[in-house]
Amino acid sequence: MKEFKTLIFSRARSGAVCSILTLLAAGLLGPQLPTAAHGLLATYVQHGVRLKVGAEHIDLTLDLTFFEEPSARERTVMDADANGHITRSEVDAYLKKLAPEMLKQVKLSVAGHEVPLIPLYDPEIDLSSDQMIATAHHRLRLYFFAATPVGLGTDDEILIEDQLWPETKSLGTPQAEGSDGCTMLPEISIRSNAAAATVRESRRFKFRCVKPPIPKSAAAANAHSPRTLQPKPATP
Repeated sequence: MKEFKTLIFSRARSGAVCSILTLLAAGLLGPQLPTAAHGLLATYVQHGVRLKVGAEHIDLTLDLTFFEEPSARERTVMDADANGHITRSEVDAYLKKLAPEMLKQVKLSVAGHEVPLIPLYDPEIDLSSDQMIATAHHRLRLYFFAATPVGLGTDDEILIEDQLWPETKSLGTPQAEGSDGCTMLPEISIRSNAAAATVRESRRFKFRCVKPPIPKSAAAANAHSPRTLQPKPATP
């Protein structure tokens, strides 16, 4: 299995952080971090990457959790009138301004060829019931889809390149799902990087097609094909 940098650090942290991230990569703690981990990761953004591949479409959901420090920075940007309270209209204006740039910062490649991503829904922000400029967390969700390339085959690689908030320390939690008979697996490894916090991070999430989806036309033909008649057993 090829090496894949799913968990990215800008600075090496304590052994406790490494243990938490190891469990995350193994899927033992789920896509979101436990509350106890938040203090250790106050300067991080968690990039949850969910990929679903079917015969006709590839669905991609990015679920970003901003912990204390990056959340405080983004909340300040959202609070356009600087009164310490974030309104729904301020959130909408923030998303409207960011959405075109965020689309440019996420790329999808299949078997080495870039495939255009299309927004599926408007971006969403969950402020966790805290609309103030305070020490808190928030989540940003982005939804995309693309046409599944004809000829997607066994062992083909699907690559997600994520350049969102490149100067903020991050960790990634990839998940893969298949439909129409498809089976996908994330290629996982864990590696830390002690580079300076100002280095722009390149996040590359790789998935491998274990079993390609069955084309809709083939599935329909199989469903309506006549059964082969069996010979009638001889009468004793």
